[in-house]
Amino acid sequence: MRLAGIFCLGWLWVLSAAGMEYTNPVVPKDFPDPSVIRVGKTYWATATGSRWAPHFPIMKSSDLVHWERVGEVFPKAPEWAASNFWAPEIQSWKGKYYVYYVARQRGGPLAVAVAVADEPQGPYVDQGVIVSQEVGSIDPVAADDESGQRYLIWKDDGNSRGQPTFLWASKLNEDGTRLAGPHVALFRNDAPWEGGVVEGPFVVKHDDQFYLFYSGHGCCGPGCRYALGVARSKKLLGPWEKCPANPILAANDDWRCPGHGSIVQDESGREWLLYHAYAAKPSAERGRQGLLDEIKWGADGWPVINGGHGPSTRGQR
Repeated sequence: MRLAGIFCLGWLWVLSAAGMEYTNPVVPKDFPDPSVIRVGKTYWATATGSRWAPHFPIMKSSDLVHWERVGEVFPKAPEWAASNFWAPEIQSWKGKYYVYYVARQRGGPLAVAVAVADEPQGPYVDQGVIVSQEVGSIDPVAADDESGQRYLIWKDDGNSRGQPTFLWASKLNEDGTRLAGPHVALFRNDAPWEGGVVEGPFVVKHDDQFYLFYSGHGCCGPGCRYALGVARSKKLLGPWEKCPANPILAANDDWRCPGHGSIVQDESGREWLLYHAYAAKPSAERGRQGLLDEIKWGADGWPVINGGHGPSTRGQR
């Protein structure tokens, strides 16, 4: 194996005949709730940013490992939004680029909204609020059902009031900017590892089933116990079966509280999870940093990440 001899923003990379070896984190700074897509040979990502504008950084990469900030979704906040700019989900659909995101309405609860652009780097035009339940609505993602109907999936914020938390789905209209059907509950927190919350949904299709990756328990701070689980179903609206091995990604000696990521397929067909986690050692604390791990599929049809040993320290691209 030949050392490339280049350090880039703290990332060590190694080239070999088999590809490139990388070390986590691939984004060595606060990069919570990351979302990623591939457009041709280029990857585009965004994440929860700071409380101050500009909101939602736009990152660009050719290999999922080396990232460059090239802009932001919102140079300034939309007029309706007051704070809590969280969990942007960048997606490509019908030749447009969508960022579904969360913000708190002025004088109101947390809401899910969407912005649309002609190119992944923007400029994005805000389309306003899509859904805002009384307890608050967060963590949106869009997915097509088995017939090709586009749905929005999100989480209610019932846990903020000591209530059960549900993941919901509703049909989207023809341009993906408004709901066009009733709210359908997919599942709720009911396993001990999930604690008071299930959130951060992301859906992929594998073979003939949908797989909904989601996170559970407290996400943030010194007492966090965040982890990643998965459920599967023949149909997008369920019934959903939770993996008996959940959580499939949990803390280890190097990283704690991993979760809330999105999945992208590279040109060779390999599937990658970009997600966040805290470094286990306080001296290395940089917030919830961006990590990358490959998703592989077991003989039982369930996904496996790093052999079930938690976030990896090294990977092979």
